[in-house]
Amino acid sequence: MHKITIELTIIINNLKSTSMKKVFLLTLGLVLGFSAFAQRTSVSNDAKNISFTAEKASAERISDGTQANGMSFTMPQSIVKSAPRTADQYEEMEAMITNYDLQSNSALGNRIATWPDGTASFVATWDHSGNTSFPDRGTGYNYYNGHEIGDMPEVRQEPMKSGWPSISPCGDGELLASHATGVNLYYRPTKGEGEWTLVKNWGAADGSPTWPRVVVSGPNDEYIHVVMCKQIGSAAPYDNHVYYSRITRNGDDVTAWEVSDLIDFPGVDNDAAGEYRNQLSADDYVMASNGDNVAVMFSAQTVEVFYMISHNNGETWERQIIAPFPQLNTEGEAVHAIDFDDYPEGMVDTIHTSGNSHSLTIDDNGVVHATFDLFTWQAADSDSYTYWPVWSYGLVYWNSEYVNERGGHELPLFGDFSGDAAHPEWEADGVGHSYIDERVWELAEADGHEHLHLFGYVDEDGDGSVNFDNVTGLTWSYRTNGWATMPSISIDNNGNIAIIFCAYSEVRLSEANFHMRTAFVQYKMADGEWSDDNVIDLMEYFEHSYDEAYATVAAPNCYNGEFFFSYSCDLNQGLYLDISDSYPTSNGGVMTDNTIFAIRVVPAGGVGIAEVVNPMTSVRAYPNPATDVMNLEINAAMASEMTINIYNITGQNVMNKTVNVTTGVNNTQINVNELGSGVYFCSVNANGFNKTVKVIVK
Repeated sequence: MHKITIELTIIINNLKSTSMKKVFLLTLGLVLGFSAFAQRTSVSNDAKNISFTAEKASAERISDGTQANGMSFTMPQSIVKSAPRTADQYEEMEAMITNYDLQSNSALGNRIATWPDGTASFVATWDHSGNTSFPDRGTGYNYYNGHEIGDMPEVRQEPMKSGWPSISPCGDGELLASHATGVNLYYRPTKGEGEWTLVKNWGAADGSPTWPRVVVSGPNDEYIHVVMCKQIGSAAPYDNHVYYSRITRNGDDVTAWEVSDLIDFPGVDNDAAGEYRNQLSADDYVMASNGDNVAVMFSAQTVEVFYMISHNNGETWERQIIAPFPQLNTEGEAVHAIDFDDYPEGMVDTIHTSGNSHSLTIDDNGVVHATFDLFTWQAADSDSYTYWPVWSYGLVYWNSEYVNERGGHELPLFGDFSGDAAHPEWEADGVGHSYIDERVWELAEADGHEHLHLFGYVDEDGDGSVNFDNVTGLTWSYRTNGWATMPSISIDNNGNIAIIFCAYSEVRLSEANFHMRTAFVQYKMADGEWSDDNVIDLMEYFEHSYDEAYATVAAPNCYNGEFFFSYSCDLNQGLYLDISDSYPTSNGGVMTDNTIFAIRVVPAGGVGIAEVVNPMTSVRAYPNPATDVMNLEINAAMASEMTINIYNITGQNVMNKTVNVTTGVNNTQINVNELGSGVYFCSVNANGFNKTVKVIVK
C-alpha cells in the first residue's frame, strides 16, 4: 500500500448551503486521492492514555407517541422533474431538515431503499416544530426519481407521533415501518407517491414493541420480514427481547396478506443461561436480504458479533458468529454475552470487542458482507464502564467466505491464531486482546485482505500519524464511543463494495476548538483491492468545513456502480437529545436545524459507465389462465438476452429458460402442461431489470 501526499486546501464555509443539490463533475484522473490516507498510523501516547467513565446503557429506552388511529392515509409527493441524469460522480441533495437529531440508539440501518432503475427513497426521524416535546416527530421521507430529489417534507408520513423509521423496496412499491406505542407497518404499491396503507399494528396487546426494521425476500418480494424489540417488566431493569414476524404478500391488497404471530427471534434466546442475557435491546440490530436470503445482524459491547440467516425466506434460521465475545466465564468457557451485575467491583482486564455500530448486506451470490466497530472498555462496577476512545478506532470488514486457520468463519479468539505466539506482550490480558486493531490487522494480512480488512484510519494531513492536539479537553463521543464509528455497508449487483462511516477529523476543528466528525467512504471495486487511495472525504467534496456529520447510512443493495448514502449535518457538535453539562456532547445545549443529506456516489471504477437501459417495454402472458401452452409477449426496446423464470406460490423455481429477443414485439411459447393447477409468477429478467406477471394454470 502507498500513501499520496497532496496539499489540502479547505474552503471555509460558515453557512449551510441553501441549494437543493451540489454536483461535482470530475474527470477520471481527478477522482479521489485529494487527501492522504494511511491504513496503519500511529497515535500519540497522550491520546491513547485518555479514558472516560460513563454510566452503562440505560435499561429503559422510552419512546412516546399515540396508538395508530387509522387504516390508511394519503401523503402525496411532489417530484421535481428535470433533464436525464448526467455522468456526475458526486451528488449531494438536501433530503430534509429536522430538529430531532437522535437518529439511533446504536446501530443505524435500513433507512434507504433502492431500485435497479436508479431511484431511491430516504427516511429519517424528523421534526420541524422547534419544540422540545417534538410534537411533529415522525418519518421524514424524500424520493430520488433518478434525476432529482423531491421537495423537502413539511409533514411526517404517519398520522400520529412516531419515530425511528425503516424502509424497504417491495416490488415497484415500498414498505415503511416505525413505532408509536407499538410498531406500525405501511405499504404503498407505487414508490415515491400515493397512499400509504396500514398493514399491521403490533400494539398494546403485543406488548407495545419498538424500533422496527423491515426487509423483503423472495423472487417477487412476496415475503416481508419485520424485527422489533420489547422491554418486558413493570420497572427497570427490563428483560429485553427481540421479536420477529413474517408476512406473506399476495398482490397489493394488504387485507389478503398473511401475518405470522409475533415470536422471539428464532435462535436468539434472551433468557437461557449462557445465551444473550437480556443484553440485546433498542437498535442493536440491522437487516439485509437478497433473493431467498435474509439476515439480521446483532452487536453490542456486552455480546458477541453475530447474525441470524435464513436461506428459505424465513422458514428456518441459523446462527453465524463473526466475532465471539472475548470474555470467559469462571470455568474458562466462552460465553455469548455478559452482564454488568457479574462485576460489582469491576473487571481486572480490559475487553476489546465491538461497540454497537454494525451493518451488513448480502450479494447476488448469497455471500454476507458485514462491518462493525472495535471498542475497548471494562466494567468499572455494576452500573458504569470505562473506555479508551483511541484504542477503539478500528472498523472491521468481514464476509462469510472468510476462513480462519482452524477452518471456521469467525475471527479466532486469542490463542487460536498462530500469529498470537509472536506477540507475548498481548498475553497479559489473554482473550481480552482478541480484537485489538493490531491483531485484526494481522488476521487480515494472513487472509490477504480479501475476506477480512481493517479500516477507519484517516491520516488527513499525511504525516504518518493521527494527531489530536487538544485531547485533554476533548469529549470524544456521544452514543457511539469510538474514534471511527457508524459504519454502513453497501454492495451492488456487480460485487462493488462501499462503506460509509464517520470519524473525528484530524484537521477540521469547530469554533470551540473541538475535532469535528467527518463522513468518509471506503470502497473496493469487485476486481480490485482495498486501497488507501479509495477513501472519499465527503466533507471536503461538499464543502462542509464547519459542519459535523453524524449518523451515516448506506443503502444495503445498489446497482451498476452507483451508491446511495445519507448523513446528518449540523453546525454544532453532539446530539441535543443527549442534554448534558459538558460541551460538545449535547449540541451546546441548543436545538438547531440538522440537514439530512442524500448522497449519490459513483466511485472511480464506475466512472464513465453508460446509463443502464431497461430493455423491456412490456410483458404480457396469454391465454391466462392457460392449460397446455402459454404465450409470453415481450415488447423490447433493444436486443437483449432475457431469462424467464416461473415460480410457484411458495417461491419455488419450477421452470426457467433463456431467450434472445430483438427490438420490437417478441413471442415465446412456454409449455405449462407439466405444472400443476394453481397460481404462478412468471419473471422476465434482462440487463438488471425485472418484470413479473401473475399467471394461472388450469
